[in-house]
Amino acid sequence: MNKLTHIELFAGCGGMSLGLETAGFDLLFANELSPMASETFAHNLLNETLEGNESPKKTLWIKSQFPKNEIEKRLRENPFEAPKGKYSDIDDNTVLDEKLLIGDINELLTAFEEKPALLNAIRNNDVDLISGGPPCQSFSLAGKRERDNHKNTLPASFARIAGMIQPKTVLLENVKGITSPFTENGRKYYAWLEVSKAFVLEGFVPVCMMLNSKYFGVPQNRPRFILIAYRKDIFDKIFMKHVKNEILTVSNDFYKTVLDNQKDLDSVTIKNFKYYDIESNPELFDGVILPKITHFERDFINTSEAIGDIRRTQLNYAFDNTKGKYANILNSIFLKDSYRDSIIKNHEPRNHNLLIKSRFRFYQVIEQFQNGLKQGAIDLFTGKEVSEELRSKLLNEFSHHKLLFPDNMASREVLMTPENIDEVEELIKLIPTKKHSQRALQEFEPAPAQLTIPDDLCHYHSDHPRTLTVREMARFQSFPDWFEFKSKVTTGGQMRKFEVPQYTQVGNAVPPLLAKFLGETIKKQLKEIL
Repeated sequence: MNKLTHIELFAGCGGMSLGLETAGFDLLFANELSPMASETFAHNLLNETLEGNESPKKTLWIKSQFPKNEIEKRLRENPFEAPKGKYSDIDDNTVLDEKLLIGDINELLTAFEEKPALLNAIRNNDVDLISGGPPCQSFSLAGKRERDNHKNTLPASFARIAGMIQPKTVLLENVKGITSPFTENGRKYYAWLEVSKAFVLEGFVPVCMMLNSKYFGVPQNRPRFILIAYRKDIFDKIFMKHVKNEILTVSNDFYKTVLDNQKDLDSVTIKNFKYYDIESNPELFDGVILPKITHFERDFINTSEAIGDIRRTQLNYAFDNTKGKYANILNSIFLKDSYRDSIIKNHEPRNHNLLIKSRFRFYQVIEQFQNGLKQGAIDLFTGKEVSEELRSKLLNEFSHHKLLFPDNMASREVLMTPENIDEVEELIKLIPTKKHSQRALQEFEPAPAQLTIPDDLCHYHSDHPRTLTVREMARFQSFPDWFEFKSKVTTGGQMRKFEVPQYTQVGNAVPPLLAKFLGETIKKQLKEIL
């Protein structure tokens, strides 16, 4: 029980795998759709460089339009076009141990169906855990049959692979939106409930919860849905040890209800099951069934603690030698001794013109407003009607701060306090934007839920009216400083449909620190019964 085995599906850049590895799980193999995210995963989790490597040993393509020696083309291939290709690195004799398989999970499912020897080799490992985060927001067991809707097939494919391999446990992570109802063919569905049913049909008993990363030492207000499903024989052993546990009782009853109503699954509703919210029932998160809370409101890690030690991007910061206590804790939890003498990477700032800097400074200022004045300033910025009384209050508030006024004639900016509200309005006319989700970080609060587009957030400090660097965003996700993100930094336009650049890799990742605590909880439960 010192080391367990796990398979990672929808692996992304490797946040979940890094956390599970630290919790004591050895990676059997991983699967990820995006070659760009896979490049980061391979570099950090498998110690394999892909760029310029014509013969990677640990990274295999399930399908590609390009031969194995054209690695650069493979790394830039549209993954949704790859299944049309004739090339594959997988055959009946492929050994999947410690491999990263790049490609669509449905192609992986097909490979297992067509190559039973591969599947048998995996099953012989007696896998302890399969983890991943498939898109689930509109999944229903009816919708999975809509083959033209690719995303609707992914949770079903995840459950199907779990059913084929029969690991002891399954760990699924998803966004909070999975708990919101959606309508399909005139019926209301809850994706989290439909996913739970899918795992029951494959022989697993689910336990569902809504976590928030800030309760586990991650400096981010990031609510996430988590499903841990136990193979029925494993669940029964855990249930025997905690026979009076209400959480397990609810799950056991749900399992029976689903099986009893297989021919009419729509009759199984949210009245038959529930998830546990860390905000509503923190007392249940005690480490027995649900992961144990490590940080409460009084000691949430804030923005300044997360990135304040590396705010000067013009400097080169040596790994494990910054003043940040939080960063040093991460670097000690997620160890990598070979990096000790290196410079922290992925910390290059984006280039901003004077007007963008002025807008970001405006956001920094209004983020400090109190008593409803922040909303008043937003209304002023977005052109809404603002009363004279509110204008007067806003001027009084602005008079305590310096705004950045662009001087285009001199190609520089001037930091000064506005003398009247008209000056503020003139500045606003110079810095418009169609994006009304932009905001500045709050220095002494956890960051908002991680975003994948770099200019949605700007730095909190007046000396730095800029977006965050990839490294700063990685800090908010609890990645150690040695973890290096690969491929393009950002993208845009139509390329967003399939490219996964560094900012998106970070934003989509499971925080490694959260994954570590989830993994430790599962390991503890298995250790008690095996």
